[in-house]
Amino acid sequence: MSEPSTKDKIRDAMYSLVAEKGYDKASVSQVCTLVGISKPALYYYFASKEELFLDMVKSLYPVLDPEDKGFVAIVDTSEYFSYLYKMGRSILANYHGDEERRRVLAEIDMQATRIPAVAQHQQRLTRSTIDAFAAVLRHGVDIGALPKDYDIESAAQYLFVITSGFSTLVAQNADVDTIAVWERTVDLLLGGADVFPDGLGGQPQPPPAAGYRIVHLAPSLVERLQPPLPV
Repeated sequence: MSEPSTKDKIRDAMYSLVAEKGYDKASVSQVCTLVGISKPALYYYFASKEELFLDMVKSLYPVLDPEDKGFVAIVDTSEYFSYLYKMGRSILANYHGDEERRRVLAEIDMQATRIPAVAQHQQRLTRSTIDAFAAVLRHGVDIGALPKDYDIESAAQYLFVITSGFSTLVAQNADVDTIAVWERTVDLLLGGADVFPDGLGGQPQPPPAAGYRIVHLAPSLVERLQPPLPV
């Protein structure tokens, strides 16, 4: 394994200090001491503490590139479904569960209310991730794996919410089988009739249109996922 670059070491030191002290109490001097470099050396890579923090934030989240078209070669429905399962497992592989990460994520959420650049990055990350999911789902429509009237935007947003929740669950070491949840999510979105023979939320559902094993997301997927109220 290659030696981490100076930039990586600076970023890692900032991560450790934010976990230990929080952003406000972490200082450039402390970062330099941990890495063993001078302030001018640090400022060669980062113009300010805020810029360093933002770079650290960007390094923590796996990013789905909406321009990545590696899936376009897929024309088989079963291969397409398999790709979706693997995509979720790939995202989960980038999440790590430990107390240090939990504190850092909490600090990022707090600083997003104070540092516009962090809030803007979170907004861009949200949109780019949804767009990436949408591109994959749109290809599913194009190859006939999904129906022509499939609600791509709602489904993409739903997948984003699920994967965002995974980040928190993994950081908290929650006793949840995230891979199983992801695969169940894919089954729900793409094969609901087989996964839930009695219908979503305990309510009977009509059979899918001929040639499809798809659950539509309109009008409200969240409402349809609610269990029936006790009598």
